[in-house]
Amino acid sequence: MKTSIFKILAFVLIVFCISTSLLAQNWENLNPDGTEILADTTLLRSVIVTIAPGETIGPVTHPAHFAYILTDGKLRVHTEGREPAVMDLKKGMPIYMDPVGPHKTENVGSEPFSFLIVELKEHPYKGSD
Repeated sequence: MKTSIFKILAFVLIVFCISTSLLAQNWENLNPDGTEILADTTLLRSVIVTIAPGETIGPVTHPAHFAYILTDGKLRVHTEGREPAVMDLKKGMPIYMDPVGPHKTENVGSEPFSFLIVELKEHPYKGSD
């Protein structure tokens, strides 16, 4: 059961990373009202992201990253060429993912959804081209 939950969460974060850029996005431009940058160094970027109910952010990509879910929530992740995936996430879930490609993330829940993401800049998304 834990393995399948982890795989689902990993897929959600992968889809969460849709972007037209090959590099990690500028969080302040992507979600200015729902972003708190905790650290931004040459090695990593640590951000608390909050997505309001009905809000969609992206497209974005991510380098390899760790995420920690701060609130319960329901997201729909839109990845080009795939059916949207709806995920129920629970407070306290940890997630690690290798670099992920372009996607948009929509909060389809009734409450704001928040998570901490730590992006590892030395392992960027490079695209498939």
